Amino acid sequence: MPEHVSRVMWRLYEPIHSVVYFHPNATASYSKVGLKGGWMSYFASRSAALGTPSAEVVEALFYHFAPAMVKRAIPDAWGLASPHEILRVRLEIAIDAIQNGIEGLVSKTELDLMASRLYDIAVSLPISGRALYAAHLTVDWGDSPAARLFGAATLLREHRGDTHNAALATHGIDGVQSHLLQIAAGVVTHDLIFPTRGWSVETWNDGFEKLLSTGILSTYSTSRQPILTDLGRDVKNQIEARTDSNSNPWFSLDGSRLADIRTGLAKISAGVRSYVGFPASNPIGV
Repeated sequence: MPEHVSRVMWRLYEPIHSVVYFHPNATASYSKVGLKGGWMSYFASRSAALGTPSAEVVEALFYHFAPAMVKRAIPDAWGLASPHEILRVRLEIAIDAIQNGIEGLVSKTELDLMASRLYDIAVSLPISGRALYAAHLTVDWGDSPAARLFGAATLLREHRGDTHNAALATHGIDGVQSHLLQIAAGVVTHDLIFPTRGWSVETWNDGFEKLLSTGILSTYSTSRQPILTDLGRDVKNQIEARTDSNSNPWFSLDGSRLADIRTGLAKISAGVRSYVGFPASNPIGV
């Protein structure tokens, strides 16, 4: 069965947004405005479009991270740097990655056209229930084509993320359990995801036991290597189908226009991946 177009496109625009997490100079750049460390920079830069949200708001919107991990960064970050400064630095990191990553691969004219097309699509999505997406609609991305392309990729991925979180919640799957489903589906490994999301062993094991008790995971599972049952595969497929169908601006595009955007994004995505040294194995799963 072919992969849903929404997921195909996500694989292409996600790296264009995520360069700000993997850029080798990212943490040093944020430290110049006062932030401390990579995780504070991550939580602050991704939530700064909301203003100065509380730790509880960030926990709710980020969904997959342990509350204690969020609280080590938020709200302290807002006393060290303003959201405006943080967003400015993030945009500078993105522009550097895009402009240098596409050099020799994509012309200025191509970049202008791609940024314009993708931005128009990104701002046209339904806003209801998508708080992180809505917050980024108010960000001033500037006039640079690289900046607008980053803005478009950011809006698209946050819309999809908000939609995915809603699908998880609808099925009663919490943050820990969502990771266990991803591991069971072969998207990531325990060794890759567990150290980066802040959950305690006790909370992780509790999430595992709950999925066992509901029949979503097989009794042959372990908390390091969960195995989906038929019910589990059905639940996982339903979550992904809801995400794909409810964050899908591509269905209204004709085949030729979609193919052009897909081709352009593939070149840009490959270029920025190479420039920042995007890790082949990463918690994002692309």
